[in-house]
Amino acid sequence: MTNSPSPVVAVTNLSVDYHERRRWVNVVKNVSFWIEPGETLGLAGESGSGKTTTAYSLFAYRRPGSRIQSGTVEFEGEDLLALDEGRLRRLRGSRISMVPQNPSSSLTPSMRVGHQVVEVLEAHGVASNKREGETRTFELFDEVGLPQPRAMFQRYPHQLSGGQQQRVVIALALACRPTLLVLDEPTTALDVTTQARILRLLARLREEHGMAMLYVTHNLGVLAQICDRVAVMYAGELVETAPTAELFAHPRHPYTRGLIAAVPRLKEPPGGEVQLRGLLRRDELPPGCRFAPRCDFADPKCFTLPQKLTPAGDPYAVACWLWEDIASGRRTVAESSAGAA
Repeated sequence: MTNSPSPVVAVTNLSVDYHERRRWVNVVKNVSFWIEPGETLGLAGESGSGKTTTAYSLFAYRRPGSRIQSGTVEFEGEDLLALDEGRLRRLRGSRISMVPQNPSSSLTPSMRVGHQVVEVLEAHGVASNKREGETRTFELFDEVGLPQPRAMFQRYPHQLSGGQQQRVVIALALACRPTLLVLDEPTTALDVTTQARILRLLARLREEHGMAMLYVTHNLGVLAQICDRVAVMYAGELVETAPTAELFAHPRHPYTRGLIAAVPRLKEPPGGEVQLRGLLRRDELPPGCRFAPRCDFADPKCFTLPQKLTPAGDPYAVACWLWEDIASGRRTVAESSAGAA
């Protein structure tokens, strides 16, 4: 599954269900991926595709009314799903950290931001006393580019800009020098300029610390700037994986082609590309390819034939039996429509 003998984290055949309306509904199905030391893997897909549920599995977190149906999540050789809560608490926030989507809701509003970082340092034994914790916090604030770290230490979250709040959250995540950093839409709530600064910061910190990173987002433009590889997710399944540059240059799966076509461009006029139509509706998924109801290339066989992620020429993997015909132009939208009719 991996080119590395010792990835930081390896997810194998993960399936997760949610309990809704007196029945179990599958939301993540047989997902497998790995992240090597110092590598950033992007997890892309629309809202509702299962990205965040998959990301939280890297903490062995289960929301109320959910269950792990099958699979393993091995972090540094340990299956997180088999660990007790005591061991998980020691790993979470220390060896595995997260940068969430909304920094304002992640920080305690009634507590000075510097004290929040010190609290994390003391809880995980990184700082043995308050003075040591404060010194480390000043270093962290300087590292993430916050101006006047000592003055920033005394401020409350509402006294900071959105970009400053996100830098504090990143400092919290880096406080214990984690091996794995999970980022769940960390720049979605920020303006474009601040977003670019945060992405440059993350790239620099990864280079300096050698962390493995999972970056979760629906924004392929962001992934192009920071990720080494991208895994594309649709309706709980991975449909394509590839190195970032290759994925953008030669997408295999129709869903990936649609996502890339949806990225705004300044020089290229719209049209001539595969366009995503409709919305992800989990209550209308067929027994075959889950993307078939929205796919311009699908034929009747696609609706009944389940697709698995399989090699599609090194270093690609894709879950589409038609990908070669689509990529070569042997299968067109017009032909597929006629075949389906």
